[in-house]
Amino acid sequence: MNRRYLAAVGDANNPRTWSGVPYHFLQAALREKFIDEGLPLSVEGPFWKARRWIWNGRQAVAGKGIGGYQFSQEFLECLWKPHKKNLGSSLIINCFQLYPLSLVHDESIEKWFFIDQTLLQLFDSYGVGSRIGRTIAKEAFVREKLGYQRARGVVVHSAWAAKSLLEDYAMPEEQVHIVTPGANLDLDAYLTWEKKRESEVLRNFSDGALRLIFVGKEWKRKGLDRLLEALSLARRQGARVSLRVIGCPRDELPAALRQTEGVEWLGFIRKELEPERFLDQVGDSDVGCLLSRAEAGGIVVREFHALGLAVLASRAGGLPEHTCAEASYLVEENASPAQIAEVILSLDRDRTWVRSAKTEAWKRRRSFLYPETIRLMRNIFEAKSYRAVGSNAN
Repeated sequence: MNRRYLAAVGDANNPRTWSGVPYHFLQAALREKFIDEGLPLSVEGPFWKARRWIWNGRQAVAGKGIGGYQFSQEFLECLWKPHKKNLGSSLIINCFQLYPLSLVHDESIEKWFFIDQTLLQLFDSYGVGSRIGRTIAKEAFVREKLGYQRARGVVVHSAWAAKSLLEDYAMPEEQVHIVTPGANLDLDAYLTWEKKRESEVLRNFSDGALRLIFVGKEWKRKGLDRLLEALSLARRQGARVSLRVIGCPRDELPAALRQTEGVEWLGFIRKELEPERFLDQVGDSDVGCLLSRAEAGGIVVREFHALGLAVLASRAGGLPEHTCAEASYLVEENASPAQIAEVILSLDRDRTWVRSAKTEAWKRRRSFLYPETIRLMRNIFEAKSYRAVGSNAN
């Protein structure tokens, strides 16, 4: 076996590709000498924009609907073509659900996947299926299934995703593995922050307002609207609670929510440019919140726990599996603002539980980082019969 590569749709060496998941996985894997190189499958620039327009035009003329270019065979072959000559006898871990068929049929390459959900789950739970042509969705499913069957193994982020592989794709159980990804945090910056905070994390626990934090850009899917409504309800009932929002701009929210009292809007913080600021702002909080209506995983809760926070999250998709049970409070994915407000009130009243949850998260903080993910991945690759049960099995 020659080199090991990590791939995604986009440059795996770029922290902006797929919210930074391939990048942070790659950085840890390079440190641990588990992967040799990230493939620069860049999709930026006018070339790709033009090809997308042309493809959509052809699809429309053919009556196949538009949208879904990234799932097409044409796109994938074009994306991988400049690199294929160097991939013979290599091992590739793909963070996207599809390989081009030329690689699927290339038996000299050992192919793996590391994905958060199947395409069927993406099309259904994230609503992507309603935004792309029905023909391309069906064709992509056929190629996806073949790719999984021809792969050496498929590693998924949760049992929720594994269930789809077993039931929807008829994958043999021995080819399906579960490993929860780590937090998307720069490890060097994190270790410096950790040393600074080790003796302070509990002393800084708030005896005043309970400090909630939300990190994310998709306010509706990730439930920021109902968190804001719940915050208002809880405060009106006497809760001592505040909220920081990172990522989502205030003016993207419905007008009625933009002036919610007790909210500090911090805007978007680019972790690769301001890692210390991100770590400090999140680490100074008490409870990280992710109340998604649909969620394949929710890596931000790994970040919350790695920084010593308790978590308030929904049970959507694979999200519960990304949390530490002893440090989390879970609500149903369709929970109303009133129900969430009751939870916020109970957390405000039960500071003992919050302190205990923060203590537990802090104690296990390194289990939420990528070196633990790499350790479990290595077990799978070195003992192919091993079936991982998630890096958050703690």
